[in-house]
Amino acid sequence: MQADLHLHSTASDGLIAPAALADAVAAAGLGAAALTDHDTCAGFPAFAAHAAEAGVVPICGAEIAAEEGGQEVHLLSYFREMPGGAYGDLVSRLGAARQDRAREMLRRLAALGIRLDEKEVLRHERPGRPHIARALVKAGVVRDVSEAFTRLLSRGGPGYVSRYRPEARDVIAFAHHQGGLTTLAHPRRYSRLPLLELGAAGLDALEAIHPSADGPQTAELRATAARLGLLVTGGSDFHGRPDDPPLGTYAVSGEEILSLLRRLGA
Repeated sequence: MQADLHLHSTASDGLIAPAALADAVAAAGLGAAALTDHDTCAGFPAFAAHAAEAGVVPICGAEIAAEEGGQEVHLLSYFREMPGGAYGDLVSRLGAARQDRAREMLRRLAALGIRLDEKEVLRHERPGRPHIARALVKAGVVRDVSEAFTRLLSRGGPGYVSRYRPEARDVIAFAHHQGGLTTLAHPRRYSRLPLLELGAAGLDALEAIHPSADGPQTAELRATAARLGLLVTGGSDFHGRPDDPPLGTYAVSGEEILSLLRRLGA
């Protein structure tokens, strides 16, 4: 059994609805999959129902951008079921912060004479820069999403607004309180890998398998996880974009997914 533990749906910034994404996972021959939308688990019930019908083990997850030593790190947390408690409160707070941030970005763009359909952007439960970028393309302001980021939405750009980031140690602790596990996502993307700090905070796993890591880098990350006593996770970071790798291209092995499921008590 192989598993993809890093998937995004329309519940955040993906392009495929949770139920349809579960069907695509099954069609790719995967035995288990985690829906890890940004700052929300809202798509999981529909994803889980379709996955279970297709014989795929569904895992509830979320991706949160956190703060660690002045650096933004992305943490994927996994659960047996929808989390409540402090973790649930956190994702609710992050959702509200995303709405406020999107409104401010739209206000800044309007000040530049670029008026977008606010209702179209804010109808998304977790609006982010990709939603605004697509709205800019639809309005004919830019040719494509890449240009939207380059000209307007990247850090330092006229439409950029910083966002609230919780402390990494709090994300890990809140996940643990709900019986969850947390992995450091796409570690090759960071200028500094804060594994000692995150390990001290209780980090459970390292995402060794990801499109940002080539074969030798993946092997190195696996070795690092083994040395630190961390589980290995991995996935495609799939959003349903045309340039995304096919589902199943980046997947953890049967042994690795079983280790994670055992730790979750699933």
